[in-house]
Amino acid sequence: MISQRHPRSWPLIVAALLLVVLFVAEFASSTRAEDWPQWRGPERTGVSRETGLLDRWPVDKMPPVAWRASVGRGHSSVSVSGGRAFTMGWDGERDTVYCFDAASGEQLWSKSYPCDTILQWPGPRATPTVVWNRVYTLGQHGQLHAWDARDGKSVWSVQLAESYNPDVDYGFAWSPLVMGDHLILSCGRGGLAIRTSDGGYAWGNDGQHGACASPVPFTFKGRQGVAVVVTDQGRNGVSLIGVDPRDGKRLWREGPWPEKWGAACVDPVIVDGKLFMTTAEQHLECARFTMNDGKLTLDWSNNELPCYTGGCVQLGDCLYGVNKHGILKCLDWETGKLLWAERGFGGHGSLIAADGALVVQSSKGGDVVVVAAQRNGYQELRHIQPFEGEADTFTAPVLANGRLYARSYAGEVVCLDLTK
Repeated sequence: MISQRHPRSWPLIVAALLLVVLFVAEFASSTRAEDWPQWRGPERTGVSRETGLLDRWPVDKMPPVAWRASVGRGHSSVSVSGGRAFTMGWDGERDTVYCFDAASGEQLWSKSYPCDTILQWPGPRATPTVVWNRVYTLGQHGQLHAWDARDGKSVWSVQLAESYNPDVDYGFAWSPLVMGDHLILSCGRGGLAIRTSDGGYAWGNDGQHGACASPVPFTFKGRQGVAVVVTDQGRNGVSLIGVDPRDGKRLWREGPWPEKWGAACVDPVIVDGKLFMTTAEQHLECARFTMNDGKLTLDWSNNELPCYTGGCVQLGDCLYGVNKHGILKCLDWETGKLLWAERGFGGHGSLIAADGALVVQSSKGGDVVVVAAQRNGYQELRHIQPFEGEADTFTAPVLANGRLYARSYAGEVVCLDLTK
């Protein structure tokens, strides 16, 4: 027999449902969460669209640690997609790709392959890229893999030619970019595209050295493009090239800059047809360009923000980055004028941005500092030490679904829960 509720109970049920709807709407209006499925976030800008970053972050103490894990040496950041977190590490003999439950830290699977050392800071440089149920990874010696994100089963693998390597001392460094049916890497004369279906070469397979920066997607006048940084055969200069991701057709070229050994390590920043580039190994310069049909036009150039690693972000009318001396700087986006500078972020600090703030990690010690993203001076909002001891790190923190992930070079991954 089916029971029937008393008619008088319906108003109470409706009222309760209304309260739930109002609560959800209020929560959605005050916070926003999203995955971080690849290097530098969903759009490769280093800027998260999450909100409510500081609402529950205690002013005077570290947020709760959700989990910690040890993954081996390397610079690979954390990618978060579909409730899972992915990263890579090296144990001295093998690279290993790890998949964790993003909330609990439970290891769901891992896959390893043999990998020799390199001279400078050995370990994977690239960050996994997650698209649908695939995870794409690149090892320090050019081992390109596609894995099933659900169980780690190998889908295909490709050994890239050593001639694509920017430098034998620091290895393959680009994080794969997937656009449509192609996986794109910053090597060759104008990028290299691999078919995601089977690992076959689609275009650009010319065997020429790449630089260290990863490819960056953009849209200009309704047309999709990819910016890649490449080096010449003698590795005496680097060039910035825009290509069509479908066939590799060149859209424009800028350079070469006199930067040696392919050591352009910071991804270009591209916003609304404006493009920023920086180098700091041998050639200390940064510049902003405007895209035009078939070319880039120089807007400004100076040496205020020469960055070696770590990346830069653009918010509002300002550009932020940590230069090669560990100085956090704020530049006017339109003029390149230095607005303020703050020391104390190690040798090669890194950063992302979210909710009107910068999340900066020092390369020495691993401290994470939250800084107001503003043009009228440095303002520190939070300061924590996420690792159990002092740690070196070249890896930018990651914010995904209310959790902050930090990773040390030695391989300690820490997940902080910002929702509690």
